[in-house]
Amino acid sequence: MKQTNYLNPDRLTKLSQEIFDIACAHGWHEEHFSESHWLCLVMTEMAEAVEADRKNQRADMLAMNEAMRIQQESKSGLTDKWYRNQFPLCYTWHIKGSLEEEFADIVIRLLDMANVIHGKKMVWKGCYPFGSVFSENRTFPENAWFFISEVLNWGTMNISDSVSYIYDWAEHLGIDLDQHIEWKMKYNQFRPYKHGGKKY
Repeated sequence: MKQTNYLNPDRLTKLSQEIFDIACAHGWHEEHFSESHWLCLVMTEMAEAVEADRKNQRADMLAMNEAMRIQQESKSGLTDKWYRNQFPLCYTWHIKGSLEEEFADIVIRLLDMANVIHGKKMVWKGCYPFGSVFSENRTFPENAWFFISEVLNWGTMNISDSVSYIYDWAEHLGIDLDQHIEWKMKYNQFRPYKHGGKKY
């Protein structure tokens, strides 16, 4: 499962805008916040990923894919009505709280942050000028800490490197991150305004 296209600049720009639009529709950009605010939210997603790893919480991909297949092959197919009413249940049963979901959340936060801070000036670059790469020789918490302490920041290069880092890590763990980002965006699209009362 080689994820070769994830740093395509056009793809990331489009995805970033879609994520930002969903966030705006749910009230998440009504206030102005600092760069540190957005970085901290990325950090909290990483903390949730560490907890999911500690508890060995992984997505039930067989069950989720089967649910999607059955609906897709049904008479009605994958309609907005199904996504609004049934998809959240499938997602909650099979994906919610998993490591896969948390990795998707990290990338979603990064792409949203890129749009908030840099907007159309965001330039996606997939390189590690200082050797800031995911390493399979570190433990999961060590890779998480390296990400937070050495890679994550709000510059365009930092955000590009952060996205690349998470994709490399996901690939090492056998996670189809694009699929999980797509599912989480769809889940977010049909959540209530401010997800039922969160402050930010």
